Amino acid sequence: MNIETQVTSAPSAKGAAGAQETAAEAIVDALVKEGVPFVFGMTGDTILPIIDGLHARSSEIRYITTRLEMSAVAMADGYSRVTGKLGVVTMHVGPAVANAVLGTWTAHKDNVPVMVLSANLDRFRLGRDIWHEFDVVGVFSKFTKFSDQMIEAKDARRLMRTAMHVAQSGLPGCVHLDFPKDLLAQPADTETFDLSLRGGAHMGFVARAPRPEEEAVERALDILAEAKSPVIIAGRGVAWSKADSELRSLAEALGIPVVATEMGRGTFPEDHALAGGLLGHFGHTAANTIVAEADAILGLGCQFHNVNTINWQLIQPEAKIIQVESEPLEIGRQYAVALGVHADTGSFLRDVLNRMRDRSTTRPSEYKDAAIARLSELKRQERETFYSVDLDSKPIKPQLVASLLEELADDDAIFVIGSGHNTHFSNYIKILHPGQYHYSIGSGSMAWAVAAGMGMKLAQPHRQVIVPIGDGDFSMNAQELETAVRENIPITVVIYNDVSFGALRIFQQRQYGDRQLGSTYGDTDFVKLAEAYGARGIRVEDPKDLKAALEQALAADVVTVVDVRIDPWELAHRTPEFKEFHRF
Repeated sequence: MNIETQVTSAPSAKGAAGAQETAAEAIVDALVKEGVPFVFGMTGDTILPIIDGLHARSSEIRYITTRLEMSAVAMADGYSRVTGKLGVVTMHVGPAVANAVLGTWTAHKDNVPVMVLSANLDRFRLGRDIWHEFDVVGVFSKFTKFSDQMIEAKDARRLMRTAMHVAQSGLPGCVHLDFPKDLLAQPADTETFDLSLRGGAHMGFVARAPRPEEEAVERALDILAEAKSPVIIAGRGVAWSKADSELRSLAEALGIPVVATEMGRGTFPEDHALAGGLLGHFGHTAANTIVAEADAILGLGCQFHNVNTINWQLIQPEAKIIQVESEPLEIGRQYAVALGVHADTGSFLRDVLNRMRDRSTTRPSEYKDAAIARLSELKRQERETFYSVDLDSKPIKPQLVASLLEELADDDAIFVIGSGHNTHFSNYIKILHPGQYHYSIGSGSMAWAVAAGMGMKLAQPHRQVIVPIGDGDFSMNAQELETAVRENIPITVVIYNDVSFGALRIFQQRQYGDRQLGSTYGDTDFVKLAEAYGARGIRVEDPKDLKAALEQALAADVVTVVDVRIDPWELAHRTPEFKEFHRF
């Protein structure tokens, strides 16, 4: 069944015949008019009026029940990451909202526009420390752009419009609205709303960052043209503005190497001669080396945080930094900059390219040749070191998993990387296209990747969605296999299974020797677990069986879990990035 059209047929409705639209119906109607195709969540008695409104509009909007509120937010997060559109979640009061905190914080840290809609108890009960009650607006206001509670039913549409606008304008992020149950059944006073906003619930206009000033464009070109070893860091700004072609044009025209943050990865193909790969603690030695050697850096929507700069140790103090950022508060926050540019990344790149042509800006060809030669040698050495293991040995080397996934996956496959020690290995899969790589870099949250991958598969059903993940991380979200099976969301989960929290075990071993506690646990039969939820499970212990198992999983049209028993002592701490970040 096509997962885009798997909806229950039902007539569009606005309450009973002749009745005025209720607040709950107005909320659902606002989502429909905004073009929201999916709502994720878990039900509860306070949210039932909205759930009933979704049922009445089920031919226009699809509601998907998850097994935990955290997963619902992660699915909305994943959907939004690959579409750039608003993800929407609904939930009950109290513990349901508390369960959603991690997912909301994770999305917000990565500037993903997710709208969280919670329902609360009747107003006459609130404020008396009753069952399920806590300060939901106060809590969500700490890690969203906007959090509010409806105090009159007539405010439903206004609040929805405001929240949708805030989530997607400027620097995107999460928003939250809370609705007391008794108000959800009251009339929404739609006429007043329409008069005040001159019609419609559709947001219509999303505010974006401005174009750069001409002086900033000129100065940026001067810095890049004069530099001997400049580097471009492609961050989230390139991805959001869909400016990958402009980025490539600039890099090729001036012969400047490009590295990427996790949020910008895929905007520059990693098989390109000027590609340095992924920057930072989870990244590639080649990328980190050329950034450390750079005398000028063009940061495109990147925040220069500790993960990407390995605790701010990478960049030379004398390097001239050009920081292009849609959020002005981020400019100069981590490093002093030679030039700060408050602008949309795409607009900046287009203006730079136009001005570069007008003034015939070039760099000496020997600089470009030297950069390509340096990069080529660094990448050769790095891959040689990474694969300097016996890939035919048992237990299976995690490098073999990464190598085969790179070889066998479709050219446009989406990789949703789990958190933990396995990340260092999965990040060696070459990424060639925008939107192909996703990781919860802002929070580093576990219990995210599986559900996020499901949201991405719903958004892009024609593409393979592969979730390489550790066994510890997978265990925190394994219940969502049932959701994936029930809703026909055929993702492929590949588990790096070392029967431990591998990274934590490494830390303990390095710092405390044999005094290890809390980093290992019992062995789970993930094949039986997958089958219990109705998914397919494959266990691989011999390296010679791995390729066939992955081929079978990737060709399947059902939810499939591949449990790969890896060598628990093949450690990524051999890399300088790991050692420096954790100071081992």
